[in-house]
Amino acid sequence: MEAPSPRYILTRAVFLIALLVVALFGFSYFKKKQRQSAIIASLQSITSDSSFFQQFYAEDARKSLVRAIGLIAEANQLGLPPDSAIDGGLGIKTKFFENDAERDEPPIREKIIRSSLRRNYENFLKLGYKPDFHTLDSLKKGELPPIPAGPQSGRRPEIGTLISPENSPGMEKVIANLEIRPPPTDAQKPTDIEVAAAKQLARDLRDARLIEEPVRDRILQGLSKPAP
Repeated sequence: MEAPSPRYILTRAVFLIALLVVALFGFSYFKKKQRQSAIIASLQSITSDSSFFQQFYAEDARKSLVRAIGLIAEANQLGLPPDSAIDGGLGIKTKFFENDAERDEPPIREKIIRSSLRRNYENFLKLGYKPDFHTLDSLKKGELPPIPAGPQSGRRPEIGTLISPENSPGMEKVIANLEIRPPPTDAQKPTDIEVAAAKQLARDLRDARLIEEPVRDRILQGLSKPAP
């Protein structure tokens, strides 16, 4: 029997290598899509009304926010932009074409959730965090690792509240009311921008029928008091 020619052997080898590369690429693509779907499912759980607005314990609310930011950061690393990940968590499918009806204002609860997650993700980036293995592993546990760089490097950020629980008891259990911030300095007072954000949240919560008008008015009155 005549031995295969070197050209035949080379051709077969190239074909097998190409087939292996395609198979590995396909498997990697499948695993990435599978993980993206798992991230969206986890975000859907966190952004449900019973989770985002009605946690039983303040610690659970803080950990849920941190986990959500970790999921968004991981999704971005996998090629799913933050806005797409948040929309997926809210059950909004990507639209390739829009008509006039689709340009209507989204439901107020959806706006609250999107604003909260987007703001906190941006704060996460401004603090210098990167989606490396150790950071993502810590976020999955609901814990923010020490700040990696900058003037407060080595310290842990705080998760503060826009609307103080002293002004509205229970607000520390509402994820939408939480904000990732640098560690506070001594006697640090809320900035005008933070006060404005808190007032807007109070109005949005009322518009979403999550609080009643007297509660909104009490919150706004408390936020409008002059600093001592």
